[in-house]
Parts: sequence; structure tokens; C-alpha cells
Amino acid sequence: MLPLSSAQSMSSAKANASTTSKGTVRTSSRRKTLAFVITEHLRKEIVTGLRDPGSKISEPTIAAAHSVSRAPVREALRQLEREGLVVFDAVGRSRVVQLTEHDVEDICTIRTSLEAAAAEHAAVRFDKPLEQKLRNNIAGTEDATTLDEVSQLDIAFHAAIMEASGRRRLVAAWREIAPQLRLWLATLQRKREAISADVAAATADAHMKLLTVLASGDGTAAREAAAEHVSSWFADAGGVA
Repeated sequence: MLPLSSAQSMSSAKANASTTSKGTVRTSSRRKTLAFVITEHLRKEIVTGLRDPGSKISEPTIAAAHSVSRAPVREALRQLEREGLVVFDAVGRSRVVQLTEHDVEDICTIRTSLEAAAAEHAAVRFDKPLEQKLRNNIAGTEDATTLDEVSQLDIAFHAAIMEASGRRRLVAAWREIAPQLRLWLATLQRKREAISADVAAATADAHMKLLTVLASGDGTAAREAAAEHVSSWFADAGGVA
């Protein structure tokens, strides 16, 4: 049996370790929460065009604006790097990604392949809940008053079809490019709006046509319609971001 003083010492050490551990967990959890908030904020600024492609991102400025240390800011930037929205140079300075012509072509190619395949499976599995979900989305798009709303609803529409396909690997691959896809879509929509202020109406109309094909249950027709849907937007907006 340990002397009383030794036992008390060990107990105290365990208590201190537990307190330190809890404090570390709380600090880590708070930093992750802050990083999430900053990530959401920066992502929206990038996608909506408030931050120009290729523009520098100042960690100290962002940290000061959010009254935080630079740690959660760096975490947020690393997350956006993984999403393909931010790039770091050789010395660690960050910038908003600037999509090249090849980047856009790759995104379009990948998106066409994934969404066409998913549409084929979704058409075969089409049901009333999916139809209602897509119709609600289209109604929301028709009522949208900003390009950001249209962009978010656009992505949500296609996400619903991807999920309805029941093909988890297709869904996982699509989610991987979704942030870059949203950036590309928002850029195309801003470009189209500069030519004709009909983005919400045009998006809703295109989605209703795709919904009609999906509802037919014809997988082959749905695959072709989904591929055409992507390529037509790409062509109408001039292709390159």
C-alpha cells in the first residue's frame, strides 16, 4: 500500500492531467468552431466574387476582423485549399484560386460524366419525394432575388439528383469537386447576367426540363439530358470563367 502522501500526490497529478486534457479539448474545439465560421465566410466571399480570382488573402487582416488568433484562420485556409478554392505559394502566402481554361474544361468534363451517370440511375429510381424536392427547389429558384441564392439552389438541385442515384462512389466524387463547381457556376451566372438578366428564370426553366426527363423513368434519356444541360450552360456563358 502506498503512503498517504504518495497516494494524494498521484491523485492530484491525475486531477491536474484531467483538467489539462479538458482544457486542451475545449481549446481545440473552440478553434475548430472558429475555423468553421471563418471557412464559411471566406468561401462565400470567394464564390460570390467579393474576393477577386488571384487576389491575396491576408491572415493577419482576417484574424483581426474576427478577433481571433491566426491559428483558426490558417485552418480555414487549409480547408479551402483542400476544396480547391485557395492556393498557397512556395513561402506559404495564400491567394484565391484563379481557374485556368484547362481547369474549367476539367471541371466541366468531370461534372458531365458524374451527373450524366447519376441522372441515369436517378431516373430509374425516381419517386414522388424526389419529384417534390426538385419542384420545391425550382420554385425557390424562380423566387430568388440574388445570384448567390440562385447558385446555392442550383448546386442543391444537382446534389439531390446525385443523392437519388444511390451510387455512393459517384456521390463522393461529386462532393469532392462541389466547391469548385459552385465557384464555376457562380462565375458563369455572373457572366450570363451581364449579358441577359434572366439567370434565375433560365436556371429554373432548364431544371424543369431536366426534371421532366427524370420523371419519365427513361435512364438513357436522362443521361443525355443531364449531359446536354451541363454543356449548354458552358457554351451559353462562353465556357471559360
